[in-house]
Amino acid sequence: MANMKKHSFIQVDFHPSVKLTKAEELKLSKWLEMATFVIEDLITKQKIIHPSWLKQTAAFKLSVLLCGEAKIKKLNADYRHKDKVTDVLSFPTFETLRKPKTTNDYTGSLILLGDLAICHQRVIKQAKEFDISYLDEFIHLFIHGAIHLMGYDHEISSKEEKLMQDWEHKALSLFSKIKKKGP
Repeated sequence: MANMKKHSFIQVDFHPSVKLTKAEELKLSKWLEMATFVIEDLITKQKIIHPSWLKQTAAFKLSVLLCGEAKIKKLNADYRHKDKVTDVLSFPTFETLRKPKTTNDYTGSLILLGDLAICHQRVIKQAKEFDISYLDEFIHLFIHGAIHLMGYDHEISSKEEKLMQDWEHKALSLFSKIKKKGP
């Protein structure tokens, strides 16, 4: 994938609000581009969402905000009523994409999955804790958040937690293969 084409099935709007060098921003964007192939595989081949969501859908879109601790703490307090810093927050457009699409659901060709907020300082801290690179931890949180956007929630029950962990494992294994080929 040395000459990987711009991915259009999964579109990601990346918005860093923390100070990054141009090289860091470019690298994160390239890794997000590689991760879109993982999300596409989960949707189209692995059936992480109900197939009815694919009818008349040309693309899915999500936005990613890379922010600092103060911003993510405020978002967590405002929307989840938890006054603490967290690593990733997901704001899905739909309650779930696991159930069939109904006539009340959006039927356009572009489906907005929702928004993610990822905490830059938490990525740094957790990458050190897990002895992995910043980029690997960032992609892990991106995939974790994207799975939330599709209607999965590990906080509901141990069964849901196991299901979400299984999806994450599949996604991260696939990303590892894509990463070896490079952007």
